[in-house]
Amino acid sequence: MLRRLICLLMLASVGLTPARAQDAAEQAFIDYHTARAIDAKCHFLRYFELSVARDVEFDALRPLWFTGAHAAGKIDNEEYLAAYDKLADMGEQKAEGIDCADEAAAAPYILKLREQTAVLIYADLIIAVDGGKLSDEQMRAAQAYEAMISPLYGENWQSFTEYAGRQAQFKYDESAQKDRDANPFGGLWTYDDEMEAEMEAYGFTSAGVYVESLRDGATRIVDDILFDLSAADAGYRVRTEYLPDGTYLNTLADAGGVVRYELIDMPGQFELLEKIGSVNLVFAVNADGEVRALTWGLRARETLADGSVTLLANPTKLEPGQATDYTYMRSQEWLDAAEIFTGRPLQETCLGAPCFGLPKAAVEAILSGSANQAFRFFVSVNPDPPLPDPADLQVHTAFTYRLNSWVLYKQGQSQ
Repeated sequence: MLRRLICLLMLASVGLTPARAQDAAEQAFIDYHTARAIDAKCHFLRYFELSVARDVEFDALRPLWFTGAHAAGKIDNEEYLAAYDKLADMGEQKAEGIDCADEAAAAPYILKLREQTAVLIYADLIIAVDGGKLSDEQMRAAQAYEAMISPLYGENWQSFTEYAGRQAQFKYDESAQKDRDANPFGGLWTYDDEMEAEMEAYGFTSAGVYVESLRDGATRIVDDILFDLSAADAGYRVRTEYLPDGTYLNTLADAGGVVRYELIDMPGQFELLEKIGSVNLVFAVNADGEVRALTWGLRARETLADGSVTLLANPTKLEPGQATDYTYMRSQEWLDAAEIFTGRPLQETCLGAPCFGLPKAAVEAILSGSANQAFRFFVSVNPDPPLPDPADLQVHTAFTYRLNSWVLYKQGQSQ
């Protein structure tokens, strides 16, 4: 299945009449939703694969008639959603008849989606590596992904990497052109290789905001891989649970499928209070309802053995304009009303690096505030750091979207 990817990509648009092309596009969209519905109940795909799955859907939507009709104003939102749901429902209904144990039935859909995510992931790896800012640990994560998928392509591996390379180059060229278009001096001269080399020699050039944003986004997939691999090394599988309101919650399940941690935020990198680098961290709730700040990676292991994670939650019911106002959240007034919870390392390592314990009251304080009100936190190498200025960039802001999904998830479990 995987070895046919390049040929399928090359042949997909060749020799099809418009009607047949539309039929093929609709079937591809249906198959995508079949794969997602199978994975929702069987958990075949890895965390980093699911992180780009929506991009696969966007690509599948592009050639569909209702996408173009909606963009042209020929159909309204309701008609668009009706056409979308019709095909998505067909895919989900197909998945209902496929048992998780029936690998022969599930494999064609799961492997097809894995193929599609592989191109996107590998293209991003090329962009991230080309940016030259990956740590040794991030490079090893990228190489680990390459080692995972390269055997699946066998003799077609070179063709796959060349195709992914062209996709990466297209994305880079598109971002670079946006930077040129946004340049206030654009049009005063023509950029060529000689001119750019001369300007670079004088220190006048650097990657523009669009190229830097592209590289930052590509680096996030590397961090997603590192998180998934760190969880696996600790004996966990990152699983995504889908909820009735269309949202989702990521969990960490052990080898027996028992959920040990429910993630109430998204994994990310956060700069230490001391401005000596960033660490990987995510907030979670364990089976006893206690809050944990899980860390992973080399820097966390090296710097946080005696460190702390401090969470700031404002339990006040704020005015709608204040609840998500970034300036207000960084004010002394917000901080003065906040409850402060400091977590220190536990004996458990959780994800191979220090794991910090916070009381149940921390979540209760967050949820006591206004709907969708953010909470704040900072990470320090010291066990009792002084409270920083709330405007410091090392005091991070986290939103409650995943926490609200967690509340819905727990309500579903109690029914």
